[in-house]
Amino acid sequence: MLVNAMRLNYFTLACWLALALTSTQKNISAAPSEKSLRPNILIILADDMGYGDVGILNRDSRIPTPHLDQLAGEGLVFTDAHSSGSYCVPSRYGLLTGRYMWRTRLGSGGNLANLAGTLIEPGRKTLADLLRDSGYFTGLVGKWHQGIDWQLHDESAREDIRVNPNYQNFRNIDFASPALKGPKDFGFDHSFGTAGSAEMNPATFIENNRAAVIPTFSSEEAKEKNGEWFGRDDNIIAKGYTMDRLVPTLSDKACEFVETATRTKPNQPFFLYYAMTTPHNPIIPNPEFVGTSRAGTYGDFVVELDHHVGKLMDKLVELGIEKNTIVFFTSDNGPVNRTKGYHEKWVRGDTGIYGHDSNGPFSGWKSGLEEGGHRVPFFVRWPGKIKQGGTCSTTIVFNDVIPTMAEMLNLDLDNHTAEDGESFYKALTGEARPESFHEAIVHNRSNGTFAIRKGAFKLTVNGPKTAAQVLDDKFPVSSFVLHDLSNDVEETADVSRDHPEMVKEMHALLKKYLREGRSIGKR
Repeated sequence: MLVNAMRLNYFTLACWLALALTSTQKNISAAPSEKSLRPNILIILADDMGYGDVGILNRDSRIPTPHLDQLAGEGLVFTDAHSSGSYCVPSRYGLLTGRYMWRTRLGSGGNLANLAGTLIEPGRKTLADLLRDSGYFTGLVGKWHQGIDWQLHDESAREDIRVNPNYQNFRNIDFASPALKGPKDFGFDHSFGTAGSAEMNPATFIENNRAAVIPTFSSEEAKEKNGEWFGRDDNIIAKGYTMDRLVPTLSDKACEFVETATRTKPNQPFFLYYAMTTPHNPIIPNPEFVGTSRAGTYGDFVVELDHHVGKLMDKLVELGIEKNTIVFFTSDNGPVNRTKGYHEKWVRGDTGIYGHDSNGPFSGWKSGLEEGGHRVPFFVRWPGKIKQGGTCSTTIVFNDVIPTMAEMLNLDLDNHTAEDGESFYKALTGEARPESFHEAIVHNRSNGTFAIRKGAFKLTVNGPKTAAQVLDDKFPVSSFVLHDLSNDVEETADVSRDHPEMVKEMHALLKKYLREGRSIGKR
């Protein structure tokens, strides 16, 4: 053991010397011997979880989140972090590409149909591509929701499937064959999870672009077989696929990926994108978590999420890699307003009747432009690199993750990658924590309305619902609403009349970003 330890020390020293001699070189794929110089990267993404659900962010939270509180306390808490959109698809697109989703074929306020084809454009570099190209073993566990191109028996239906959210001719989809395109085509060496949200079609696990079990049951048949079905009434479901096993199965697979990567590829760092399906509806915590919160069944579901985050953190410790793993935790958007608009069987815990504020101090909900729709919990832990117990008020957005990883690994990005992202690496290390690394960031809600944030001011442009309409000077703007978030985080007061020049400047800046196809300067 002593000899091995000495060999390891000499080996590590040699790596550091080699790095020093080549410090001026960039864009060199890392050799296996450099593994000790590059951290494993773990991104955990919750689904529809509010800023105020986490105890460390909301002292009045009625949901115990000890593992998230510990993770945040051992790292850096960003208090002004934003998803790239206020609902599932745009937030994930921005995280993976560094680009706003409203620039895609879906446009402003767009969403993917249940069985729609892939959204990420051919040739566009993703976060997984960047890391795999630099020597990482890359994995996805959980919710993909960026579209899958299934093989079809009748190819003429392709366009209908891409746009029709209620496509029901499941016999035309060849679930028995590998998909034409899926997660593995966007930089992931290994993937296991669901095509979309827990209740979306197809209701089956998909491993490496292939259905693990071919879905054959209807919702009614699944209900008869299992006694209940918590998804949609029009699902196509695989045998053995039940909602109560969804979260534990994905948790096991995340731990399995980390352990397999560590034990079988000891000289290669890994990247895991763990996209959890909780606490998105259907809200059905497993029995051991029922009654563990004071915020109803929704709160219990968040407790279950917290448990599985803790389970994965324990796996890092068990494998002895926690000190060389940078962990990000965040949520894809804010919580759902559970007081309206949802089918009864999906409303398993109305937080409004328990005195719990899922949004903490903010107003608004998922899909909206108010802060509660897109300001999300965001913690980063990196032992020895990030000072414990700190907070950072720098405004960041999911688009920034790719540039941050590039700066961390000393990689160059071209001008066609992450066109809407700026690195916040210096904020992680404490070297610089400005108000924002961006000139401004853009918000877009599910009805197509745009808003732009510059410093403490946020301008909502009501009326136009598409980029083309915003750019058309003849298209009427029904109102400009300006909020000063420095003293009004609840967005109660419109101060547009007090700052007419700011309104004009920010409106012009939004148009510039829409017109130029990027919101950052050329690299």
